[in-house]
Amino acid sequence: MRILVFSAHCADFCSRAGGTIAKHARNGDEVRVVALTFGERSESGGLYADGARPTLADVKAVRREEAERAAAILGAGITFLGWEDLRFDYSQERVIYLAEEIRAFRPDVILTHHGPDPCSVDHDTCSRLVMRASQIAGAAGLESAHSPARGAPVFFFEATIPLTELEGFDPDFYVNITDVWESKLAALRAFERGQGFLASWYTDQAKLRAFQARRLTGRSDILYAEAFERTSPWVGERLPLNEG
Repeated sequence: MRILVFSAHCADFCSRAGGTIAKHARNGDEVRVVALTFGERSESGGLYADGARPTLADVKAVRREEAERAAAILGAGITFLGWEDLRFDYSQERVIYLAEEIRAFRPDVILTHHGPDPCSVDHDTCSRLVMRASQIAGAAGLESAHSPARGAPVFFFEATIPLTELEGFDPDFYVNITDVWESKLAALRAFERGQGFLASWYTDQAKLRAFQARRLTGRSDILYAEAFERTSPWVGERLPLNEG
């Protein structure tokens, strides 16, 4: 399986889907992360603490190093587009650029941000871009260096906590990440300079999703989980039953 993850900022892939990434990578699947921005303005608060005024170039350098370390821990490759956070917008040019990323990698599954996201303009724009790009990546007549890519199912990962209900995030797919939790936690801690709260916040969230998963399945062994929302119907030869 080939999994392509579009992350608005350089830590989003880890906080929201790090366990799922680690689990698939450990099982031999190829996972690639595309980070649209470094989150240098909106998601690097630790680097501005106590009145510090680092240059944007310095912040980006720290964030790149953090994200590369986290991706390596999880077993994923990562690419940085270097778009400006809080400043990149929806455009057909950007849609086509991401469609090229999809055509080049040819994923079986795409993970990205829930949309709409009224709490983050970057998450919201990323979601819109990816959804449109996933649609046109299969267009036979689209000018491209790559052949059309079969439409891959898109899964939205966790919205901006703790306000997920206000954003309309409605999870209908849970992944048990208990066996890879220590890897996700180590990856979250790679971001301590820029976002030191991630490990604490997403430990709580993983426990919440695990509590829901236990109630849904009766499985007492699920201690940490990640939640997703499908954007297209499931098609198969039999009814999809919970594993357990």
